[in-house]
Amino acid sequence: MGNVRILAAITLATLTLGSGAAARKPKPVKPNADYFPLRVGDSWTYRNSESGGYTLKVLSEEPQEGGAVRYVVELRSEVIIQKVFSKTAGWVLFHAESYSEQEGLKAAYEPPKQYLPNPLVAGQKWEWTGKDPTQTDRHEQNSVAGFENITVPAGKFRAMKVISYVSGESIPMIKTYWYADGVGLVKSTTEGGQIKYGSELTDYSFKKKPEK
Repeated sequence: MGNVRILAAITLATLTLGSGAAARKPKPVKPNADYFPLRVGDSWTYRNSESGGYTLKVLSEEPQEGGAVRYVVELRSEVIIQKVFSKTAGWVLFHAESYSEQEGLKAAYEPPKQYLPNPLVAGQKWEWTGKDPTQTDRHEQNSVAGFENITVPAGKFRAMKVISYVSGESIPMIKTYWYADGVGLVKSTTEGGQIKYGSELTDYSFKKKPEK
């Protein structure tokens, strides 16, 4: 009788653990998920952890003969930076960036830089080696860590966490980004040596208005 009870307890424990594992099974990725929306006129506003902030705005889309549409995104803070992206084959591609107020400070990426998988899936990894706009050699190792619940001034989001290890500069950096489906970047941090700063999304132009 004692052996029967022990066997029953083991069976129950196994079933319980199995049920728990099933409950923790990650949700399948939505086929239409978009962690980097690019629609002309859309804009995002961020505040920096130190001071000030910046805005992003999709200025235009430029059809390419035999290629994917390219989107011009303007970053405006103390400086103005124009970035050119496209979206194709499960990737956001980064083609170029330029500082309109600094003549000659620009970079064109050929082949295009694989900026971000889209949709994001936990476990993805990719690397990039090249030169930034200052012509400094740079190497990036990127990985998708998984979902985290993030609260920023713009709201609460179930966001996918992306970690980037950047070397080639004087101080190696760890950059962390959180992207929300349908919204885009909601939070970022940068750490290296004594350097530590970040930014949070405070508002975005296509935010749904609360129902009355």
